[in-house]
Amino acid sequence: MMMSLCTWAQETHTQSLYWLRYQNQLIFSSKLQWNNEFDNRRFFEPDVESQFIIHSRLHYRTGHWDFASGLTYSIAYAAIPENGFKQGIHEIRPVAEASHEVPVGKIFMANRIRIDNRFFQEDPDQNVFQESFYVLRFRYRFQVRIPVTVNENNVTTFSLRFADEIMFNNKENTYDQNRIYATGEFYLHKNFSLELGYIYIHQQRYGTEDFFERNVLRFSVLHRVFGK
Repeated sequence: MMMSLCTWAQETHTQSLYWLRYQNQLIFSSKLQWNNEFDNRRFFEPDVESQFIIHSRLHYRTGHWDFASGLTYSIAYAAIPENGFKQGIHEIRPVAEASHEVPVGKIFMANRIRIDNRFFQEDPDQNVFQESFYVLRFRYRFQVRIPVTVNENNVTTFSLRFADEIMFNNKENTYDQNRIYATGEFYLHKNFSLELGYIYIHQQRYGTEDFFERNVLRFSVLHRVFGK
């Protein structure tokens, strides 16, 4: 009698990337602001495009709460840089989120819940508005923000952020990814700051048994415009 065993071939891809980000914050009042973000993501070696993504959110703040909703547009290129890509996969993503931040001594602790409604281009000959498949993703992030230095006007000039975010899908693989953040933000002016950070990403490739371990260096320019 012969017995056959079936095993799933699981592979983990370890990768290094750099993300270049510009964020524009249009601050209308202490309660209302509009954030727009442009993020270009590439692999270090080989230097191949991974993703270009645009976020747009309208934020309403009241007390310790921040509520936001908006839209994300993404083009995903190579997942494995050695394989390259034939064309990008377009995604439209309506988003809603709520965050709550409170001071604890000299630090600030925040919890954020975000819902991603993800519509992926299904047919390369049809755009994402004509034919798409839908995935609902739930995200939870815990963050600690530490003001390190302040000036004579009691305005923060340098701060650290540490965060852990986990994401789940409503279909296929339930676990999507976990991101661990460590960043430092330098305030050059009330309108400008620079952020340099490291992100570790552990992610399951959607619909497969494969995983990614990604080490990301992110550089950001944050631009604040204050309304009159």
